[in-house]
Amino acid sequence: MTTPLESLPAPSVTPAEYGDALTKFLRTDPRVEPYLGYRPESFEEAASHLRGVQRLLCEEGWARLGWPERFGGLGGDPRLRAAMFECLWNADIVIPEPYSLLEVLVPVLMIYAPELAREHFLPLLRGEENWCEGFSEPDAGSDLASLRTRMEPDGAGWRVTGQKIWTSNGHLSRRSVLLARSGEPGHRGLSMVLIDLDQPGVEVRPIRTESGEQHFSEMFFDGAWLPGDRVIGRLGQGWEIAMYMLQWERGAYGWLQQGRLHNRLGLALSAAADGAGERTGVARALGSAYAAAAALRMRTRNTVERLARDETLGPEVAIDKLLLVDAEVATWDVVRELYGPSFDVEPDLEWLRAEFLFSRAAPIYGGSQEIQRTLVAERVLGMPRTR
Repeated sequence: MTTPLESLPAPSVTPAEYGDALTKFLRTDPRVEPYLGYRPESFEEAASHLRGVQRLLCEEGWARLGWPERFGGLGGDPRLRAAMFECLWNADIVIPEPYSLLEVLVPVLMIYAPELAREHFLPLLRGEENWCEGFSEPDAGSDLASLRTRMEPDGAGWRVTGQKIWTSNGHLSRRSVLLARSGEPGHRGLSMVLIDLDQPGVEVRPIRTESGEQHFSEMFFDGAWLPGDRVIGRLGQGWEIAMYMLQWERGAYGWLQQGRLHNRLGLALSAAADGAGERTGVARALGSAYAAAAALRMRTRNTVERLARDETLGPEVAIDKLLLVDAEVATWDVVRELYGPSFDVEPDLEWLRAEFLFSRAAPIYGGSQEIQRTLVAERVLGMPRTR
């Protein structure tokens, strides 16, 4: 089947040209129909169903634009990936969860472990593989420098022992990018590795959240085998790589989420309870939510453009996370108001209630709000250290 992609001057296509062509594809190709207006019944069901649209976008080339050709992409810069997310939200297509991880992990592999990137990029993009991040531990959340999971030399590889918690998609993943201690205490003794989860010595337990969903898992490692070629970068370079990864998590992930927030505000306005949008309090809250989402959009757009120019971002990316917290909390508060009493009882809104409950964790997940404020105060504004 001929698609609009074939008429684009890849890889020199602009984000606007790409967006117009993809929008046409999403409107006209019958293979897209199962994903338009899709409402997931559960986190696991969504992961299974959306694998189809992930495979379709890869096979038709849309998802390969914006990635380097030497790894299996079609060229172009990260703005094309941002344009793809925008088009998907505008078409009311749920973004497959693996795309969030791709935006965070793949740029890291391409810099620090190119052989692993060449081997795994296309299977990840097609949805044939799913990975997760194994960073937080019961006693090491925002303070990753104190983590205890260890990797000990064993022949041609290592044995990994320890525990990770709050691992997104852990029970749906085949492999995990893991931070483990390979040396001295503190951040200098950390290494980043890629470990298989489907092996003896690994147990993955889903965590059921307040929403009833199983977004997270805890992972236990009891002498699990790590091949010698699975170290990302060099031994002891884990902290440096994690800091490089953070700029992609703040920029690309924040851009992806602002699209979701604008989509949800639009849906809520369309389905607003009688007179809800006209009440002074609700109207004021709606304006504040749109302002917060717009601020997040402009900030993360700037961050994505800086990443496209290969700039190295510093602690200022913490501002992106703070804006995401404000926008997410404000958006979901007003979405609930707009739907009215039906929001809490209507069976067809169960998927929205699950998202609302998950939003309550926004000030904590991905680096707590307090930590981000401290980073901005001390390392961006130059204020005195408080500890």
